[in-house]
Amino acid sequence: RLVRDLIDIPLVASGGAGAVEHFTDVFDHCDVSGALAASVFHKKIIHIPDLKRDLQTAGIEVRI
Repeated sequence: RLVRDLIDIPLVASGGAGAVEHFTDVFDHCDVSGALAASVFHKKIIHIPDLKRDLQTAGIEVRI
């Protein structure tokens, strides 16, 4: 939140996600424009279609 108060450009959360809930939490509790991850997808900890479905269910806009 401190960073968001200092900048006027899109802010993307990066790193630390290990579960779908971490993505919904970052959108619920931080004013971010997006979130990214890599290892959870490469290691098949989270499946992208499942994440997109859960985010949409939570009312978070998802790109197709």
